[in-house]
Amino acid sequence: MPCYLTECNPTTEAMRFGVALINLYVYHCIVDRLFIEPTVQYMLRKGWLTQEKKDKMRESLYKNAAVGAFHILGLYVGWNETWFLNKEEYFKDFPHVASEGLRWYYMIYLSYWLQSIDFMLNITNKHYTIKRKDNAEMLVHHFATISLMLFSYYVDLTKIGLCVLMIHDVNDLLLETAKVFVYLQWETVANVFFGLFAFVWFFVRWFFYSYNILHSAYAFAYRDLIVRIIEAGSFAGIEASVWYWTWIIWLGFLCLLLVLHVYWGILIVQMVIKALGDGNVEKDIRSDSEGEKDVEEVEKPKKLLEASDTSNLKHRRAPKAE
Repeated sequence: MPCYLTECNPTTEAMRFGVALINLYVYHCIVDRLFIEPTVQYMLRKGWLTQEKKDKMRESLYKNAAVGAFHILGLYVGWNETWFLNKEEYFKDFPHVASEGLRWYYMIYLSYWLQSIDFMLNITNKHYTIKRKDNAEMLVHHFATISLMLFSYYVDLTKIGLCVLMIHDVNDLLLETAKVFVYLQWETVANVFFGLFAFVWFFVRWFFYSYNILHSAYAFAYRDLIVRIIEAGSFAGIEASVWYWTWIIWLGFLCLLLVLHVYWGILIVQMVIKALGDGNVEKDIRSDSEGEKDVEEVEKPKKLLEASDTSNLKHRRAPKAE
């Protein structure tokens, strides 16, 4: 259970997670039924949205509603803290006793990632199950995120954990907003948001994530935690070597997130190149639906066959009159 190095009630923490998970699904149901579904139906009636984009629109609107709320909560919890986005403060005064607000933030966000896996695997909701080319990478990302969250919560590394989640929020909000305008076929607005998304992606997930999070996890975690533990020989009854290799594995998971950021960054570059060539962003490369690809593959032979038949008709001679 959480709070390995600080006092807490495991039953209370388990109940906190259960309450957070249940309330997230309640929040999803309320937002979807009262706001998202009526909005999407209105867009369909107005002709702004096509039927095949309906589920994608609902998915993007819900992600914005969820991540936007989490981001506001994260700002409320961390804004006035001296360690907020301060890489030299993440590991000072370890172990950190997380506040009630920070614990609730963690449990709510953990519930969200589990819900995302639920929707991807089509367990409880069919409306938000959009098959994509990078579903495998997304599952790896989700499981890596959940593993990092559980570990940081368990050993009271929640300060850096909150900041990792917060810097990811910005891109998620920009991406889903851009996709909303793509589905509405508002090309100019979509291009603006995709441009912002691409710029923020490289700045936040490549530069700032490496400079702030990875550098802190490597240099300052080693200085403030590992060196002290090695000098003492053990910590909390666990040998220094165990702590050292635990730190290495944790750092490896953080690096795995960077690898995924680089992978998706390459897709973003492809998207930008395509946009410069076409003059607009028709769709987000990483969110291309497998279903759409399948339709194209089915339609392609049909079109070739039709073209062949037409060509044969053009070159076929009329029968001679007897």
